Amino acid sequence: MIYQETSSILLNHRSRKEANMNTVLCTNGMLHMSLAAVRSLGSHNIRTISAEKIRFHTSGFSNQCSKSLICPDPQKYPDLYLKWLIETIQKEKIDVLFSMDDDTTNIAINNRQQLESLCRLPIPPKNSYLIASDKAKTIQLAMKTGVPCPLTVETNFSNDGISDKEILKLTSHMEYPLVIKPRISSGSRGIRFVQNHQQLVETLQISQHQYPDPLIQEFIPPGTKFDVCLCYDTHHQLMASFIQKQIRNYPIGRGPSTVHESAVYPELLEHAVILMNNLPWYGVADIEFMIDPRSGQPKLMEINPRFWSSTHLAIRCGIDFPWILYQLAMGKEVEPSHDYIVGKRGRSLFPGDTLHFLSNPNRMQMEPKFWTTKIPDDIFSWKDPLPTIGFAASASRYLFDINKWKFLIRR
Repeated sequence: MIYQETSSILLNHRSRKEANMNTVLCTNGMLHMSLAAVRSLGSHNIRTISAEKIRFHTSGFSNQCSKSLICPDPQKYPDLYLKWLIETIQKEKIDVLFSMDDDTTNIAINNRQQLESLCRLPIPPKNSYLIASDKAKTIQLAMKTGVPCPLTVETNFSNDGISDKEILKLTSHMEYPLVIKPRISSGSRGIRFVQNHQQLVETLQISQHQYPDPLIQEFIPPGTKFDVCLCYDTHHQLMASFIQKQIRNYPIGRGPSTVHESAVYPELLEHAVILMNNLPWYGVADIEFMIDPRSGQPKLMEINPRFWSSTHLAIRCGIDFPWILYQLAMGKEVEPSHDYIVGKRGRSLFPGDTLHFLSNPNRMQMEPKFWTTKIPDDIFSWKDPLPTIGFAASASRYLFDINKWKFLIRR
């Protein structure tokens, strides 16, 4: 299998003296958070390279991207991707590696020693990462530290599975409806809702094949979601914080945020810091909470051990997480950043908020209005307009790939 290298289409739009510049490699160039990192680092005169498994992708079209590379698919071919990554770090003289999604972070975590001999890796210790990426272990940590979370039971399928009687015993203290949730996944992928014992048994058997040993959780009626976004240095000290309120989601009520607003919520920040203080961390993390409308109490939903899709909003509000993380990785002194503009909004128009609009029966009563031009978009920017074309090019490649669209919209 041959993988080609392509220079960014915008490489000639600006001249740079790159010989003495530090270089960052950002993986998963198709994602919104990768575009945010490329724009941030490029604006600080950092030579920024974006990589993706397809030639045309969102970040590669940015005027802040110095070079765009094609790589093997890290999910399908992790060994081949690792080989490519090592060769690329050496060839391009990469100073810092930003692994932007779960697939590339898993590879970086599992090959840390080898990669750290070549460049700097601002990622958490492996044990901490495994706890944060496993929802069962995250809930265990929350219960241990007193952080409020949904009532949860774990399943443990043997070779013969779990009998109906065992499932009934596990959930005897819980009320329907219940939620079946994968231990390891992102977005809303794999989440199922069941109304009775028969549905629970049937759905567990189906889910087990794709998501081993899923969790069974109490159903919390849809409430307002908040993200507590944090960044830690190598000494596990909190260096930056930001909170955003999720205004709209897709899928509605339970999927990733499509419209978001910067907010202040000291109680949530306190819960998140308590949780992370018991989980030695280096790098960024997004701790998601939902307000239980029955009690008004926030409940921990999950930890996302990486950048989040709406990273653009934090940057616009004054907390430039990619730039902060880069400086920490380079061993520079960084002033703690916790003050930011409150009440500022952002959105992911394509595909998230568009799909929310199409699926919302009350679409004409939405607030803010869908047709507004006053909310900055995560992709489109007058200062950097061509990533919109990059998104369209990458989306057209998967126009008839239903599985890929399911992945993207649930991201």
